[in-house]
Amino acid sequence: MARRTGLHLAGMFFRLAISALVGLGSADLSVAQPASSSQSAPTVPSAPPAAPPVTPTGSHGPSPGFADLRVPDAPAAPERSTLPTAPTSPAAGATYAQPPPNGASAPPGLYPRESQQPPGVGQLFRWAWAPLQDFVYQPAYYETPGIGARALADYGPAGYQPRVDPQGEGPGVPEFTRLYPPARVTPEEREKFVTRGLFPGSFLVPGTDTSFRLRGFARLVGIWDSHPIDTKDLFITSAIPVPQTDGKQFNVSARISRIGLETWTPTVVHDWTVHTFIDADFLNGAAQGVSGGANPFRLRNAWVDFGYFRLGQQNTVFQDSNAWPSTVDFGGPRGIISLRVPEARVTIPLSDELYWATGVSQPFSDITTHGLGDNVQRVPDFATHLRYETDFGHAQLSSACRSIGFRAADGPTQYECGWGVSASGVVHPWALLFGSNPVRTENPTGLDRSRFLVQYNVGRGIGRNIDDLLGIGLDAQVDPVTGQLHTVYASGWTASYEHWFDEKWLANVTYSGVLTGNAPNQPGNTYVGAKYLAVSLWFIPVGNLSMGIEYLWGEHKVLDGQRGKDNRINAMFQYDF
Repeated sequence: MARRTGLHLAGMFFRLAISALVGLGSADLSVAQPASSSQSAPTVPSAPPAAPPVTPTGSHGPSPGFADLRVPDAPAAPERSTLPTAPTSPAAGATYAQPPPNGASAPPGLYPRESQQPPGVGQLFRWAWAPLQDFVYQPAYYETPGIGARALADYGPAGYQPRVDPQGEGPGVPEFTRLYPPARVTPEEREKFVTRGLFPGSFLVPGTDTSFRLRGFARLVGIWDSHPIDTKDLFITSAIPVPQTDGKQFNVSARISRIGLETWTPTVVHDWTVHTFIDADFLNGAAQGVSGGANPFRLRNAWVDFGYFRLGQQNTVFQDSNAWPSTVDFGGPRGIISLRVPEARVTIPLSDELYWATGVSQPFSDITTHGLGDNVQRVPDFATHLRYETDFGHAQLSSACRSIGFRAADGPTQYECGWGVSASGVVHPWALLFGSNPVRTENPTGLDRSRFLVQYNVGRGIGRNIDDLLGIGLDAQVDPVTGQLHTVYASGWTASYEHWFDEKWLANVTYSGVLTGNAPNQPGNTYVGAKYLAVSLWFIPVGNLSMGIEYLWGEHKVLDGQRGKDNRINAMFQYDF
């Protein structure tokens, strides 16, 4: 009986499956085949005629600046607005509608929901232009020192946008770029022209209120070293071999080139803007070889801003991103804080010039274990800072707190607390001395542009945050004799002076150093310190085009007193877009 019941259920299931398949096939055929003359067209209830297009407030016909940009008429690039039910007339919402696609089953002027779209999109929808929020056109939206068009985490004087990433962008990109609202355009103009978005260099995505910008740079570097170094593209002093080795080397590389996408979408939630940014470079995998190397993509940033919040992979709150000097060497000064991690951050404006930020980020215990166990993480890293921002520069005081764990192969798990403090700043001394404004002056002089950049960092268990110590196991060390975990003392400093002769020529001198302690019984080749010197000359023939040549000197010192040194000549050609 059980067997016959099972066969009966299987037969029912088989018949249901065949029926479903036949039904789906018939439905597909009914869409694909044209209707025969004997079939009547579907009846659509009548409805009031569509409303005429609305011209945004303040617009009086086409803008005069578009006369030379006119292109042949084309169907509107629409903005989609969902309908709870099907329209009552084919004319409904058809003012800016495109012709239905071939084979569409929807009435004229309507589109069916695509299979990958969320359920919030109606089964049938129409396309129509929707105006931007009115606050987008107000200068105050771009000039506010608090939450406005510019994300709070992108510090800068009110009304200005800083360089997105001073580590990568050349000095041909201004330190700050003026922000201003786009011109109002009519719906007819939006149909026919490429329309400027919220930020300079951005464009409105057709049919939406989202602005996008493709950005990045193409960079070619030529590098000559007086002694071998394990990093061919970057001047990392901890990678200088000790004991010293002989032999010169030369390298040409474009792996540092970068591409990114940035978007802005204004919302009615407190007039906040959803701001996203994602970028990647090719500085990944093995160094370029005989065939040029694989050059795989490397994710750098991927985050979203909304109001006070920034979520995603970004520079840690412990870091001062705007204190990065103009070195031709992409690796930069070795004693500076430089770390990108997945992080949740909040930034609060305390006044027009004072900000407080805090964040929790992905932990990682970078430990020298000597094969006695594994590193472990049980809580995220915490960081916070205070930031004072003016037209003449800024000052930032940061701190970090972390838990560093080690699980012994044959013993209990040990935890130690890591902590760190960082003080940094940038100042335009000559502008401050002579009373000129380096940001708001139309064409600042070379002295107005010139600036000092300084940073000092100290702590225990913060090795992975300092540029030269990343990835070499100096957050903490295990005593190979006792198996005890010890956090490692680390300090780093950087001082840089950037002198502009005029708007096309500048010179930069940067000196940086790192000093570390060590747990007992470490081997003689353990890192204890490094020194870094960069002297560069830059030429900017046109905006966004930077050409530089730089002399670099570095020293790597280890526990037994031995040193390794290298001299490098680094030349660069870069265009930022």
